Amino acid sequence: MQNQKSLLQLSPEEFTTFLKTNNIKRFYFVYDSDTAKIITSHPQLEEISNFLENDKRDFDKHEGLFFELDSNYDVIHSAAVHRTNRGQAAGGVRFWQYETIEDFIRDGMRLAKGMTHKNALAGLWWGGGKGVIANNKSLDKNNPEVRKTIYGNFRKFITSLNGCYVTAEDVGTSVTDMANVFSNTRFTTCIPNTLGGSGNPSVPTAKGVVSGIEAALEFLNMGTLEGKTIAVQGLGHVAVPLITFLFEKNVKKVIACDIF
Repeated sequence: MQNQKSLLQLSPEEFTTFLKTNNIKRFYFVYDSDTAKIITSHPQLEEISNFLENDKRDFDKHEGLFFELDSNYDVIHSAAVHRTNRGQAAGGVRFWQYETIEDFIRDGMRLAKGMTHKNALAGLWWGGGKGVIANNKSLDKNNPEVRKTIYGNFRKFITSLNGCYVTAEDVGTSVTDMANVFSNTRFTTCIPNTLGGSGNPSVPTAKGVVSGIEAALEFLNMGTLEGKTIAVQGLGHVAVPLITFLFEKNVKKVIACDIF
């Protein structure tokens, strides 16, 4: 008889079926610093908590990983909270396609940890967190009504976390999506300009990337960006202004790629 597939190797769609079969709507994994153990909300998910306890690559004593199955579609919402000792865990929400649940969980942990470091290095009194929505291949995620429903349910999800995680834009999330989230929760940043917020963070992010490249070149005694060839991975909201800024710095060439 063929061995049963590991929960971690299930696709998000298969995992959604597992959750429904076990009548699991919401679940979490919380790190207990006293025992150095992971507390899980459901015994059916102990395989995942055991995986987290033994993972040396991406799990870094994350304070909590929270998940909820969307009420309308077979989509999984998540919020990974790495640290809150400097303040609420802040980081954007990514709407992305994942091959396995392990990929989905790892991406949230990795990004949340990165936000802890980024916010601390910037001198901000924020912790590190990240929202991730696992897209369902069968859904048309560009359909405005589908997106409105999904992000409406996501805002309810993060509100239920009582402010430990504050969301914003990331890959796959637009200003319109943020306006939807902001319509019924205060736990968000990057609110559209028309609503009094800072708007799309892509341009400032692109400027920060250019500054980071320049700092690295200076540290390595490699001069300026002028005449350099730059590789850009991804052609999303950040890449468009980034490439413009790079040519303003007189780079020789930009080689860019993306997946479609």
